[in-house]
Amino acid sequence: MPNDSISQCFVIGGSPCSGKSTLAERLSQAYSLPYYKVDDHERRHMATVDPQLHPTMAAYSKMSWDQIWSRPVDVQVEEEFAFYRERATMIQEDLLEFANHGSILLEGTAFFPDLVAEWGIQPEHALFIVPTKTFQRHHYGQRPWIKMILESCAEPDQAFANWMERDYRFGLEIIQQAQKMGYRTLIIDGTRDIDYIYSMLLEHFSLNRTK
Repeated sequence: MPNDSISQCFVIGGSPCSGKSTLAERLSQAYSLPYYKVDDHERRHMATVDPQLHPTMAAYSKMSWDQIWSRPVDVQVEEEFAFYRERATMIQEDLLEFANHGSILLEGTAFFPDLVAEWGIQPEHALFIVPTKTFQRHHYGQRPWIKMILESCAEPDQAFANWMERDYRFGLEIIQQAQKMGYRTLIIDGTRDIDYIYSMLLEHFSLNRTK
């Protein structure tokens, strides 16, 4: 997908556990927008890693969950951005299949403000959603697959604490980048229901609010 086509995409970015996927799925269905959910492609991307081109991704592919979550949090945050930047070329190659579809919907943490700004996506076509630390920790803890990951760690409680702190700091960086680039952010704290948040999304993207 050429850069001028990417610039017409809608982006729902932000940090994990903020409701991005729920909003994107609803928006895609209501407006028949082709939907690229970056999480759905991670396993395939990891299978094609070139250590020379993707050193962070290559390193992650060899780590256990315990190794990933036991490292210093500041290192984890730095590497998360590096990981997604290494995937950017892979994502752009994926988007070639949408070259004739006009506007499409991109969703995921990989679409951070600095990156989508490089792609020429305008502020009215991007929204970055970040949960509060309390909201994030509560809802992450309810996901069954989280428990399976933590059970493989030597110190599950500390691993979870590190994980949550990494995502919290990632979210803070997302907010700072968005403010610098002129993109809108939305903080999720549980006080507004999904319908209200969806209506805010439609208004920001200047879409028909009746759907």
